[in-house]
Amino acid sequence: MTTRRSEPLILYTDGSSRGNPGPAGVGVVVFEADTDSPVAEISKYIGTATNNIAEYEALIQALKYITHAQRTRAIIKLDSELVYKQVTGKYKVRKPHIAIQLRRVHMLQQKIKDLSLLLIPRSENKLADRLAQRASKKVKRKKQSFSQEKLIE
Repeated sequence: MTTRRSEPLILYTDGSSRGNPGPAGVGVVVFEADTDSPVAEISKYIGTATNNIAEYEALIQALKYITHAQRTRAIIKLDSELVYKQVTGKYKVRKPHIAIQLRRVHMLQQKIKDLSLLLIPRSENKLADRLAQRASKKVKRKKQSFSQEKLIE
């Protein structure tokens, strides 16, 4: 008999930027295996960023959720072909600010014993997309930009 904690979490991630760069947000939806209702949702405004940075930040938020929940198995579903192929090593990273994001992803990945990334069609990622879109609309009074310091956290 397996416990729920031994079953993988299923997470959907998406990033959104209104303009490129522009106000940006991330969305993450978390499911326990074999459930239809989310157990957690993350919708977070991240400041001014490009869409690619927002997509990476969504993945990073998902990885942080997994580690904070002390789970060792997870499947992350994302619709960003660029992020998926850079993280899996199929595409090279040429931009220094993206390389920083990739290092953050790899550091967090090492903390999770059994992790799978799946590239899914955008049509299968509507919940995370909705959360990311909503977050990108939450522009703070004081505009903030996504600086290198925030990338390194």
